[in-house]
Amino acid sequence: MYESELPIRPEINETHLAAAKHWASAGTWWSAAERIAIVEEARKAWDAQPLAPWQQPSSIPGLISDDHILPVAAIDVIWRLTNHVSTLTKTWYESFVPDKLSAQQYVEIVGIVAQSTLTDRFADALDLPRVSLAAPGQGQASQQQPDDAAVSSHWVPTAPIVDGSWNPATPTDVPNVRKALSLVAAERIMQWVLIDAHYVQGGALADDFGAKHWSLERAQIELLGTRTSKDNECFY
Repeated sequence: MYESELPIRPEINETHLAAAKHWASAGTWWSAAERIAIVEEARKAWDAQPLAPWQQPSSIPGLISDDHILPVAAIDVIWRLTNHVSTLTKTWYESFVPDKLSAQQYVEIVGIVAQSTLTDRFADALDLPRVSLAAPGQGQASQQQPDDAAVSSHWVPTAPIVDGSWNPATPTDVPNVRKALSLVAAERIMQWVLIDAHYVQGGALADDFGAKHWSLERAQIELLGTRTSKDNECFY
């Protein structure tokens, strides 16, 4: 995946390759071609001259081509998620959902943008080429969704997820952060495949903080995570 003299763990290579294949496959609510376009638009947003949070790319003449495969609302969402995620509000979300995008479409966009942001910032930080995008595959969006999804502690509907890796003796519903994308199960799964490889596996979150994970001790991982969250103004 990455040709480098840097000691990149095989888990990183494997999960980034899996993500690239995932983006190029037909999704749950977006086609394979649309999913590739979401990644391309997130990269365009990151590399472009920054817009103010209140500026939408659709308001800039010539920024969006007339024949773009994605609807304008999706592009506006992608740019805001990519460059100003700490400014999101429920009012902003409700300006798109459900009138311009369905909650399902929105969640799939969030998942893809989050995944591509993770892989691209990894490559950028190490001065490596970003993950290559494959040609879009065939097939139709599955439109599968959980029967028991409902709005509870998130803006979007979420579904309960029982996971025994947290406590095998008493499997329980996972924390909110792990079910944020549960309306679109494929994106939730791919997101946590990447996070487990870069951070620690879900079942290890409550382990001894003196334990060593990868080449770092858990306390070192948490220090980096805390600093990153602060710099990104994470409100979670």
